[in-house]
Amino acid sequence: MNDETEIQDKEWSRETQKLAVLSWISFLTASAFTMLFFAFIDPLVIVDAINIESIESSNAGYAIGFFFLWANCWIAGWLSMRLCRRKRTGPISLPRRD
Repeated sequence: MNDETEIQDKEWSRETQKLAVLSWISFLTASAFTMLFFAFIDPLVIVDAINIESIESSNAGYAIGFFFLWANCWIAGWLSMRLCRRKRTGPISLPRRD
């Protein structure tokens, strides 16, 4: 195979790049919010408040809380990305004079 075609095969599409950046930023944001949130609130208090019997350790509460926050950050980022799309500029069409 040609070296140029191998390089082209390894490049990500624009949409894949957007999803990768979105996932990474939402991961970092969820990490920060998880540390802040669970610095003040014990996950077992939340588990007792919503009456879930299957979660018995704090680590499970931390993990569930992190993935909940990650999903929320990802959805919020995805919606923001979709709502703030750039307007594509194309050739300017002049109004017709009839």
